[in-house]
Amino acid sequence: MKIKNQYVILFFFLLGCEKKEEPSLNEGQVRLSAIELQVYNQGNPNAKLSSGSTWTHVFDSEAKIIFTSQQTGEKYELIYNPNNFGNSSLSLPYADYTYSTVVTGSNYEDYLPYTAEGEFRLNSPSIQIKLEAETEYGLVTVENKNLETPPVLVDAGNIEMPLLGNHYYKYAISGKEPVLEIVESIFQNTIRRTITVEAYKHYNYRVVISSGSGEVINLQMRDFELIEEDLLVNIETVPTSQLPQFVTNLVSELRESSGLAYFNNQLWTINDSGNENIIYQVDETNGTTLKRVRVSNAPNVDWESLAQNDQYLYIGDFGNNSGNRKDLTVYRVEKSKIISQTDVEADKITFNYPDQVDFTPALNNNNFDCEAFFFANGKLHLFSKNWLDNKTKYYTLPSSPGDYEAEFITEFDSQGLITGADINPTTGDIVMIGYTNQGFSTQCFIWLFSGYSSFDIFEGKKNRIVLGSPAVLGQTEAIFLKADNTGWLSSEEISAGGFTVPPKLFSFDYSSFF
Repeated sequence: MKIKNQYVILFFFLLGCEKKEEPSLNEGQVRLSAIELQVYNQGNPNAKLSSGSTWTHVFDSEAKIIFTSQQTGEKYELIYNPNNFGNSSLSLPYADYTYSTVVTGSNYEDYLPYTAEGEFRLNSPSIQIKLEAETEYGLVTVENKNLETPPVLVDAGNIEMPLLGNHYYKYAISGKEPVLEIVESIFQNTIRRTITVEAYKHYNYRVVISSGSGEVINLQMRDFELIEEDLLVNIETVPTSQLPQFVTNLVSELRESSGLAYFNNQLWTINDSGNENIIYQVDETNGTTLKRVRVSNAPNVDWESLAQNDQYLYIGDFGNNSGNRKDLTVYRVEKSKIISQTDVEADKITFNYPDQVDFTPALNNNNFDCEAFFFANGKLHLFSKNWLDNKTKYYTLPSSPGDYEAEFITEFDSQGLITGADINPTTGDIVMIGYTNQGFSTQCFIWLFSGYSSFDIFEGKKNRIVLGSPAVLGQTEAIFLKADNTGWLSSEEISAGGFTVPPKLFSFDYSSFF
């Protein structure tokens, strides 16, 4: 009996050990490994992304994910930290699962709200899953350099931006249009930019001085498309804002003055689309018309700018508000005939843009409009009016008659729509005029470029001067730069809702600014 009892005790002991060590054959460990924002990955893979810094997204410190068995309908809950997935795991029975997690937010947040859902099959002891997420938010950052005080977003009150590393930041829901206010530390001026927020966009702002020595580093940003803007602070003698000197109103016949040229001691202009194919001589003191020269073989589809060399005047018929023109043309007219005749003929230079493949009409919603060019180094230099991104693309064309594909050179963040340009043929100093296209907040401006080498015109000294509101100036469209860096600019008439600003002629003196 004693021996028998010992065997019974041993049997139950071994049985208990076997149950304790037996592994579960129908459960696996689910581990969260990353958040992957799906929509951007299907976006524009060729977007030019450049920045001096990387960015790691900030998430809320706690979120909840629900796993649902597709076989039984049973739900399982896991609380996780999306900033650190180290301990984000859960044991689940083998099955096919769906998952869902939602992190909500207000209009402006210090973290990125998102939703994520997907499905997976659990049939092994351990698997890792990436959360396939979407967001309605964009990101605004400001580099902590040349700032007097922390920047704020203004939208029904001031929204503070926290500092993370070397950047102030805020996540904003798509569709918001806050005003970014920055006080720079050079002159303590306040810089304001209206941001139209879109999801998956990273708007990064940097306050830089106008030395032209800023370094740009190309990199691939994960999850968000990077949009950078340098907020320029002029140094030395160049003011950040200055009204041009009013000379006179132009007569109503010149209400859409869009180009200026000066030769034979005479000032000349043209009107843009919907007007006659006429070059007008303007009295530079009272704005009246002194002479009209018709270009008989050059219909005015959309004349937008004038350029010149010693022998010829060039008329840019390349206005392209809808982005669908296939008849882009520059007309070349002998200046001696303009002086001596009232009816002339022109040679034709036709061209297309090498980077345009889509000609679907998109009124004021494309990057292939153009209203600015000048002549230099035997070529025509064209600068686009980008309605979509407020930059300008720089192209060159031969200056002799023929049909050409324009050569794309580079692009520049002009921070607005470029409507006119000119060059000092002696010094190479360049001016570009435009406006910001921000509704009631629109401001006219001029860029000054100098000190560049090898005609890398955007790599030298750069200064930006705000001229004032179109409600005072009209819509600034044309500019001419003299050899002494004085000159004129003209504006189109603005007429809306019973309010009219007549076309105007202004003068300026930038001789000490270059």
